[in-house]
Amino acid sequence: MKKHLNLMLLLFAFVLPVVVAKLVLENHWYQGGVTNRGQLLAQPMASDWLAKPGKWQLIYLLPDVCDTRCQGALFNLRQVPLAMGAELDRLSTLVLVSAESRTELPDASNLVAEGGKVLAAPEPVLQELGRLEHGIEAIYIADPQGNVMLAYPLAEGKTQVLAQGKDILLDLKRLLKVSKIG
Repeated sequence: MKKHLNLMLLLFAFVLPVVVAKLVLENHWYQGGVTNRGQLLAQPMASDWLAKPGKWQLIYLLPDVCDTRCQGALFNLRQVPLAMGAELDRLSTLVLVSAESRTELPDASNLVAEGGKVLAAPEPVLQELGRLEHGIEAIYIADPQGNVMLAYPLAEGKTQVLAQGKDILLDLKRLLKVSKIG
């Protein structure tokens, strides 16, 4: 009996990890290999209008009324490029407004003063951004070919805004390090 017990324990020691691994993978308890801090879009948006050779872009659609989350997004759009250091020339910041929007944009004036751009976007681009998973409630990263692929939902509160800025910075540095297109 002792021989069988040792054999059963040995078999159990080798079979148990396989069974546990199968359960973990089937029930999606494990999320492996994720290094990005932003949310990868299930359906990336491709737009020739956003293509800017050699430049990655931070994109934000400015609402008509800028609340605290909007102010946090504009803060991150000012600070992240400054934190990029030597890679600053490979990044641009783009704040989109609708054509019907007010002509004076005091909320984005500091951003423009620091090298960002505020552009009136064509209606089809605005509609496409609105159809994305997070709609107009996020900061997006687009590659130099105009593919919008990462989203950072707007944060509220000082610590969350600062954490979001760090997340955007880490993802951008990683993207620029491995990028062959810009």
